[in-house]
Amino acid sequence: MSSNIGSLVRGASLPINEIEINSFKNKISNSKLDYPKSDNADLFNLFFNFMGVASRGGGKTYSTVKIIKEYENSKMISGQGEHKIRTILISPTYDANKNLWGNLKSLNENDIYEEYSEAILKNIIDDIKTIIDEVDIYNKYVYYYDLIDKTPKNEIQLLLKSNPEISFILKKFNYESPVKVKKYFRYTTKPITFLILDDIMGSSALNRKSENLLKYWLIKNRHIFTSFFILVQSMKSVPKDMRLNCNLFFLGKFSNKKAILDDLYEEVSSILTENQFENLYDKAINDNQHGALIIDLTGNKKRFYNNLEKELII
Repeated sequence: MSSNIGSLVRGASLPINEIEINSFKNKISNSKLDYPKSDNADLFNLFFNFMGVASRGGGKTYSTVKIIKEYENSKMISGQGEHKIRTILISPTYDANKNLWGNLKSLNENDIYEEYSEAILKNIIDDIKTIIDEVDIYNKYVYYYDLIDKTPKNEIQLLLKSNPEISFILKKFNYESPVKVKKYFRYTTKPITFLILDDIMGSSALNRKSENLLKYWLIKNRHIFTSFFILVQSMKSVPKDMRLNCNLFFLGKFSNKKAILDDLYEEVSSILTENQFENLYDKAINDNQHGALIIDLTGNKKRFYNNLEKELII
């Protein structure tokens, strides 16, 4: 008898009543952050972390240059205005790919480093942060200049007394017009920085200590308007916690594809079976000599590409 009751309970669809509650009905503002965007729908959403894994000559450097060139050729706009592109390169093998890197107009010779150290990375990050601070000062200057201009003369002294920072900022540049003040700043909107770490296997950049500077900024990249490119020949050379903070992947040809696919499958398991994922990889890498699968996890929709030439859809 008890077993029959158990079967009945498990198989029955029990009635469920709903009673409305009066709390939690207020709408919460959750607007998206104002990151630069382009009308080019093929560009990846900023700010991403890119990991390119391929053997030497496998096309990861070439694809990196192609991606950045596309941003250079597009207008990147936010509520702040148009954003310039700045590329910074750390590469011990720079000379071997000098002509290829030379295609990037956003890569200044002063932003090329042929060795990696935490001190060099820290100096680079500090400079990026300094530029962001400078842009904030410029924006304050423009705001305060316009505010004084619009304030009736008999109220200006009261305004300056209520906010001493206005005088402090305007005096810095002798009350010149914002157009003339621009010459004192490297940038007047936050630049989009692409920071490339190429061929840095074995360096301290990829060590597994908890207080790793690169890992910290991979997590905080949006705060400094920076997308990182990590280009390596082996997936396992990049610590797992760093790989988990990447959302754009370039996978070249490897004889042992299983290790790579197993490592990344978790990221796409909600939309692909393991077999489908392997088929996408096989299709991409076997299409031509420099075939590669690109996995884009930067937007709401996961996208897959055969190199940078065709989108793959299952």
